[in-house]
Amino acid sequence: MVFKWIGLVALGLALASCSGEGFTSHTRQFSGVWLYEFEGSTFVEGATEIPTERPAAEETDWLEWADWPDLENLMEKRLGNGDCYTVQPFLVTFVGRRTHHPFGGAGHLGLWRSTVTVQRPISAKRLGPSFCYDRRRPKSDVSQIFRSLH
Repeated sequence: MVFKWIGLVALGLALASCSGEGFTSHTRQFSGVWLYEFEGSTFVEGATEIPTERPAAEETDWLEWADWPDLENLMEKRLGNGDCYTVQPFLVTFVGRRTHHPFGGAGHLGLWRSTVTVQRPISAKRLGPSFCYDRRRPKSDVSQIFRSLH
């Protein structure tokens, strides 16, 4: 009997993952850092500062929002020049829901573990200028590397 229930639960998880729907949690308030970039919308719940290294998609959420004029006014239209697609960092607070995808499947190419959907925006603040994660070394480190090459 136990194996039958385990099988049914496993089947339910598999079907939910395949359907792209996942399991949706209750509506609640979220706050954290949103990293917006070309083909990326990473939400790091609970963060208050820009992560020093690019957060892994499987450990973060894909943030979806439809209408947030205050946030849209803070965003830059250009996301990069091909050499680097810049990351735009924001501190955001909103009411929304998380949809868990137990086997992946959220966001671009289904790389994120879950989707957090904004239902009611509360606040948005830009945390700094746009940047590239592969270029975030302090100037002193970059100059030392350059000197070592010559």
